[in-house]
Amino acid sequence: MKIFYGLLILLTVMFLGSSSLTQATSVKTYTGSVVSASGSTVVFAGSNAAKYRADIGSALLVRKNGAAMIFAEILVGDKVEVKGTLWADNSISASTLRNMSLYTHNGSFSGKVTEINPNDSSFTLQTAKYGNQKITTDSLTVFKKNSSSSTFKDLELGMSATVKGAWDRTPTYISAREVNGSLRLINIDFTGTLFMKSDSSFTVIGNGNVIYGVDITKAKLQNKSGKTLSLSRINLGDTLRVQGKHVSGSVKVIGSIIKDVSVLK
Repeated sequence: MKIFYGLLILLTVMFLGSSSLTQATSVKTYTGSVVSASGSTVVFAGSNAAKYRADIGSALLVRKNGAAMIFAEILVGDKVEVKGTLWADNSISASTLRNMSLYTHNGSFSGKVTEINPNDSSFTLQTAKYGNQKITTDSLTVFKKNSSSSTFKDLELGMSATVKGAWDRTPTYISAREVNGSLRLINIDFTGTLFMKSDSSFTVIGNGNVIYGVDITKAKLQNKSGKTLSLSRINLGDTLRVQGKHVSGSVKVIGSIIKDVSVLK
């Protein structure tokens, strides 16, 4: 009889222990901030400081607006809503995870092009409000330059640009739908030493060792007194006075008049 009662007590304890581990609530939605995310598990802290471990291996993953997302887009600190069954050990068998920090914003940004990366068709836009923004483009991005149709290759350092596009977490990274660029050329007049020459361009070293690339295709070549000079008479090392136009801050110059002051006649 003692053995019988002993076994009965043992079975009762085992049953109660097992019941407490498997006890679950009905399906509900739990919110909090992501503490970690790895494998198929997301750990998040609720407003009551309780931590939940959500198994999202079979869950539907969506952004705030309901658009699909992938696990890799979940970052520490994100606000999430997890729908599922909560177990006694604070684990959740999730059916849906909605990332409230991940949703698409549309905006328009204006600034100056300071860097161009042809390898991934991106460029840097320097703006007063957001600082430097990385602008990514693709085959669907529409480009315009001075109101005319253009391409990524027509971007130039120093040009002003307005970008219309979308961003998720921060406006530091913009996916561009439309890029409108404009160039405002200003006059430039400087004197320097001819370092390299070709049939279409000069490389001239000016004051402060600034190296200018000068387009000479439409420039008038003259000697010191202003008389027409052939390209063959201009030699490396000659002192040139270059007049033309360029984008403010740019060393790319469109030459209009180039005088070789080393040639008197």
